[in-house]
Amino acid sequence: MSESSGTRQGMQSVLRSLDVLEAVARSQPVGISALARSLGIPKATVHRILRTLGEAGWLAPQGAPGEQRWVLTARALAVGARVMTQDDLRERARPVLEELGRRTDENIHLSVPDGESLVLIDKVPSTRPVQTVAQVGERVPMILTASGWAYLSRLPVSERTPRIPPVVDLATGARLTRKEVLAELEAVAGRGFAVNPGRWRPDVSAVGSAISDRQGQPVAALSISLPSYRLTDDLHEPYGQLVMEATERISAELARR
Repeated sequence: MSESSGTRQGMQSVLRSLDVLEAVARSQPVGISALARSLGIPKATVHRILRTLGEAGWLAPQGAPGEQRWVLTARALAVGARVMTQDDLRERARPVLEELGRRTDENIHLSVPDGESLVLIDKVPSTRPVQTVAQVGERVPMILTASGWAYLSRLPVSERTPRIPPVVDLATGARLTRKEVLAELEAVAGRGFAVNPGRWRPDVSAVGSAISDRQGQPVAALSISLPSYRLTDDLHEPYGQLVMEATERISAELARR
């Protein structure tokens, strides 16, 4: 095989993989037979591409073997969210952030996922003399923050579990096992918000909730960040409800795109 023919075959393989990815995005959840018919390529080829994209973390199967249908993963959706542009997200979320800031007078943080971290893309500062400090562009570990736990709680369990190390060391000196983290994430998913009592930085606490796209997939997170001494137990629920209301409004706005 000549170098030019090898290059052409490689390009054809890439283009077919992109065709399959786009077809899944249009029709998910979708099975192999339906994909093969819509794309006009053999089922064996579709199966091979799906397995490759699945192993790479872009697609995931749902259902029992032999009846599986394929969907985009959070990784693919996160790329789509970035294509939507952070500017667009900031613009749509900004009025909600400002209102939440007025109602709590604490720092309000808007973050998006990037690998195993979250990146702060916008904030509304508190007017209080004592407040938490974080800069736009700062990266924080997903596994140790309220926004991160809120985001993880909205992922399917099959995507959530691999992101959690066997043991999580907390800034408080305590340790959580993967089993304990998964149990807490289930609780977060049930109530709709996460509380971080100084797990990353002992003096910094937060209450966070995830922002979803029109398909219900998490694309960002919002949090109320404040000094740990101010986040008393009686504020967990009211702050949780406030941040949840805010993320629901932003999610609804994104769904209208």
